[in-house]
Amino acid sequence: QLDATDLVKLSQIVESLRPSRIINCLGLTSVEECEERPEASWKLNTEIPIVLSRLSMKVSAQFVQISTDHFSSDVKALRSESSVMNAVNHYGFTKLAAENTILQENPNVLILRTNFFGYSNKVDKSILNFAINSFRSNQHINGFEDVFFNPVGINEISNFLINKLSEQISGLLNFASENPISKYDFLILVGQMMGFSGKNVAKSSIMNSTLTVQRPNYLALDPARLSNDL
Repeated sequence: QLDATDLVKLSQIVESLRPSRIINCLGLTSVEECEERPEASWKLNTEIPIVLSRLSMKVSAQFVQISTDHFSSDVKALRSESSVMNAVNHYGFTKLAAENTILQENPNVLILRTNFFGYSNKVDKSILNFAINSFRSNQHINGFEDVFFNPVGINEISNFLINKLSEQISGLLNFASENPISKYDFLILVGQMMGFSGKNVAKSSIMNSTLTVQRPNYLALDPARLSNDL
């Protein structure tokens, strides 16, 4: 364990270990907290990934950056790696800034744009944790029917990264499932997998939510390159 904001120690441990690969999984992912703590957001989501990318080049390691789909675009259709993306909040801005700088500097980087889900026993913040806990306690929840994404299970990303093939891929890569789905339908599917009928989930709109920070409502990525390269 180390404090990754201590860039001196971060550099020392990378140069000491001289790994063949560095996978950056850290970040400040709470959209609200990124707005409230922009310096922390910049440090964790932009500065440290750029430093890690530079260190990876120094020790001849491949660098893998876990990015996000949390960007807006002019087209409300599957967005490819070449689509022009824009940030609508500080979280998106810091992730996009990291992407752009790293891609310019590091020819061997692999940046995964993705939206993943998984159940955590330690951090109770994910959409899957929220859904499962709500169903278990028989709570009624709202699902946005106007927010679309195509998420993948975290195991799919893990299996991909331990596959030797992933070491041969560089640049931006949309790591997404094939068919976009609304947040409402996602919650319905989770409920069905758990044996619930879906009556606990009510349709709602992000436009009428109590969220205080603006968010993009179409997040779906085009996974064509993923399919072709695999």
